[in-house]
Amino acid sequence: MIRTVLALLTAVPLIVTPASAADPPADRCAGLTGTRIPQVSVTSAKRDTNAEGQEFCLVQGVIRPQTRFTVKLPSSGWTGQYVQQGCSGLCGTVPDLTMPLFGFQCAAARDGRLVLASDDTGHTGDPQTSEPATWGADPRARLEFGLLSEHRLRRVADAVMVAYYGHGPTYRYFDGCSTGGRQGLMLAQRFPSDFDGILAGAPVHNLAPLALLNAWVVLRNTDASGRQILGPEKIPALHEAVVRQCGSVIEDPRRCGFQPSSLRCPRGTDRPDCLTPAQVSAVVAFYRGPNGLYPGGMPYGSELGWIDEFVVRSGAPVDGNTARIALNYLRYLAYPQNPPANFQLNDVRFTRATFERLNVLGDTIYNATDADLSAFRDQGGKLILYHGWADPSVPPFSTVDYYAAVQRHGGSEAFTRLYMVPAGYHCLFGPEPTEHPSEVGIPEFLQPLMDWVERDVAPGDIDVLTYAPDEEPDQQFVRFLTVAPFDALAPAHAAPGSLNAGYRYVGHY
Repeated sequence: MIRTVLALLTAVPLIVTPASAADPPADRCAGLTGTRIPQVSVTSAKRDTNAEGQEFCLVQGVIRPQTRFTVKLPSSGWTGQYVQQGCSGLCGTVPDLTMPLFGFQCAAARDGRLVLASDDTGHTGDPQTSEPATWGADPRARLEFGLLSEHRLRRVADAVMVAYYGHGPTYRYFDGCSTGGRQGLMLAQRFPSDFDGILAGAPVHNLAPLALLNAWVVLRNTDASGRQILGPEKIPALHEAVVRQCGSVIEDPRRCGFQPSSLRCPRGTDRPDCLTPAQVSAVVAFYRGPNGLYPGGMPYGSELGWIDEFVVRSGAPVDGNTARIALNYLRYLAYPQNPPANFQLNDVRFTRATFERLNVLGDTIYNATDADLSAFRDQGGKLILYHGWADPSVPPFSTVDYYAAVQRHGGSEAFTRLYMVPAGYHCLFGPEPTEHPSEVGIPEFLQPLMDWVERDVAPGDIDVLTYAPDEEPDQQFVRFLTVAPFDALAPAHAAPGSLNAGYRYVGHY
């Protein structure tokens, strides 16, 4: 889907030998295989041309012990800007470098004049966790994934740019969503001088508690016999009921007063347009979340995104994507010593003790929850966060809570912005029945970030684009709404009885 959107929108100390500052000669690319960079093996460097005719030098290599990376260098016209792309899920592959996330209206991105780079965070595997994350048995792999890979790649990319162009970048940017959003916040918190600007979307910055939420929704949709309680056939009616109560574009789900009990089936019946008592209880549990162990549960408006995650089309919820993510994290990454191989989600206890135990390692290498960004601010850094209000993969309340903590530290308006996108799903894409988005929000964030860093033009309102489903595919993008910077300290004005508003998070920022 992202490729479709792009096509429519775009019709360690380093020892290197500096090259000239002008556009590099054609033969310099291949010579980069001989560049000396400590802890790095450059395995290939070749000139290539993309579909738009833009020429670039593609450099690939390994940061020891085993982090694979790619750096994409324009052969001419480089702006001096460097954009590092984050990964998704549990990573394990080098992300595509076609265009930076949410850089659709950035001319330098469209014209291929940015240096781009990404890596696999130090292990090979399926980002969506269909394969067991057995790589987590290696402590170094955990450290690379959780903490170090993006800091190390930034330094390596600097060396490659010096070798190719004769100088390093003028401005460095990090751009990531989901796990990439967590990486961005980790860089701002622990490596504050690495980047001038950071774009962090739907950040999984609270990774350890998120595993509890994932396990919670899976288990609350599973009966005593292991069967699914709420099936996908009930989702359309549930979503429509939420829309009738709260509006088709829910600007803040904390203000929605929908009650699942309003859809209760008449006694003794079970139809697609209503919920049985067991299903009402399950849906209530989804919206509330795990007993204050995560900031809220599923947001109102996210219902379509539950399908294939913890509401599955066949089998049981333990077969869905959400269960795989939770189990892989809890079985292979969460604890200093892994639990027994037969550990299952049914073994999870939703207690404060479990929360604290998970955060021992979480706070050490995975969680990016330090709200004191003063070091990043003092380096002149700028941070834009964004999150979709309908995100079921990383519910948005954690980002709102985190940003409120950043605001409480003071001075946040000088270097941070948060944009909450109504009706936006995870990383603002999907869920969709076809390859064409319908409820997807497509804002532009990279250019405003660059303008803020380079010209001191602080971002204001952001226009969000979406498809008009009744138009022709090449005419479907229309102005949808304008999103203003979000004030996380403002009262939510929660609707009476709102399940999303009454949570109590036991974590800390």
